[in-house]
Amino acid sequence: MPNPIAYTGHPFIDVGFATMCALTCKRRFADLTADDFQKVVDYIETNYVRQPLRSFLTVAFTSNAWFAQSAFNPDRFDDPNKKNEAQQKRTYWADRHLRQWAQAAESLETCLFTGLPAAALELSGKLQPGRVGRAQMPLLQGDDSINFFTNGDPGLPMAPEAILALQAMPLGCAKVGGGLLAVHCDDEALTIEFAGQFLQRNLADVTKAQAAGEEKLPGSPRSLKTLLIETLNAIQTRQAQEEWRRQHRPAITAYYFNNSQSPSLEIYYLPLQITGFLSAVHTPTYRALWNELVARSWQRPAAAGKRGKATEPTEPRFNYLFEDLFTLPAQAARFVRTYFLRIPDLRRPADDPRRAYSPRREVDLVSWTLVELFVQEVMLMTDDRVAKLKELGDKLADYTRAQGGKRFFRQFFTVQRTDHFLSLLNKTNIDYTRYKGGAETLFDLDSFLTLFMEGEEVLRSDWRLIRDLVLIRMVEQLRDWIANNADAVPSEEEVTIAEPA
Repeated sequence: MPNPIAYTGHPFIDVGFATMCALTCKRRFADLTADDFQKVVDYIETNYVRQPLRSFLTVAFTSNAWFAQSAFNPDRFDDPNKKNEAQQKRTYWADRHLRQWAQAAESLETCLFTGLPAAALELSGKLQPGRVGRAQMPLLQGDDSINFFTNGDPGLPMAPEAILALQAMPLGCAKVGGGLLAVHCDDEALTIEFAGQFLQRNLADVTKAQAAGEEKLPGSPRSLKTLLIETLNAIQTRQAQEEWRRQHRPAITAYYFNNSQSPSLEIYYLPLQITGFLSAVHTPTYRALWNELVARSWQRPAAAGKRGKATEPTEPRFNYLFEDLFTLPAQAARFVRTYFLRIPDLRRPADDPRRAYSPRREVDLVSWTLVELFVQEVMLMTDDRVAKLKELGDKLADYTRAQGGKRFFRQFFTVQRTDHFLSLLNKTNIDYTRYKGGAETLFDLDSFLTLFMEGEEVLRSDWRLIRDLVLIRMVEQLRDWIANNADAVPSEEEVTIAEPA
């Protein structure tokens, strides 16, 4: 009989089933079997009642969880009768949380998430049989609260299979700071991939902690956003190596939650255009340059102490390029200027690599090919507009090499006032037409309106972004010329990012 479990759309339930798939090496929820369920039960029953998971998982389930209840811990009693009584209580509640899927008991209610029959046996001494509360599902209300429940009946009816998935869910999350990071996508396979990446790290850390007798589970050295993109990159890189590309782009939502005494939830979203761009940069055309940009965006080691004593090396917490992906597309202009044009921000602290970016020293990283992909995938710029940008960059590069020289290049690079920019464009258009003997202009009216104007009278508010995109094409075309005219490129002090941090 086929497994009726399907993708529900609820992050905690789906990440739980994804974790079960990762733990049993299955590629779809529908592939899970009774043997797989039992394998998950065996791991949970053995390890949730031990450190480091027993205390750590109260982050997800509160201290009222069956495995964390002090009264159900037989190891705390010396009296054999009390020890036996505690073990019986723990087994009683463990069976209801982990094994109801294997029982034939029937319920009159239906699971809100899977549509399957709800569990028939109680999960709490206060809730109706088959209903879950905050001790079973993160961020739900307590067992005694009736607010926001249908007809004032507290708790949510849930199928035994979904209850087991909830129990497994934290193993497929990353521990970051004082909370858990669960990644949910509109693609079942990618959700399983994320759960699998986090699961492998958690299983290894649990094994090491138990072997060392340690009671705490180590957290990720990365920040939440950096960890999310780093994990996505690892998945996409493996997919590219397997020459397996997805037919559609997934949207990714990450939930950072804590279900302790002060429950909290933060949601991070990666839209389709960002995941599509990240998928494309791992193809052979872009991979080498993208990896170099990533490598030069990691947080720098801390400086030596006041007495010159070297500090202990630690893993970097931030990759600033990864972090800034979450500002797109709203901050696309800053992203282009920082990472693709290599403009430094001298106000950044010493451990921030963006402070040391340089369009002079890193001219080899300025690439129109990657920027073209960025403006098409992330900014959704039309092919016609991209073609006009490239054509203008090519003409200005030719003009710079033959006529304009260092003075024009520096002016175009540094101009900030709108009236000065328009004046420079008009003058250069006239000079370019003379340079071509009247056979060609720098741009026609249609190109000028498309690239720089809103309507026919107002200059676009993002004209500096358009200028920077044209500049990137010029730099790429003029690399050999710049090598012999290094002072044509303004210094870091002249071009440092002027916008507020």
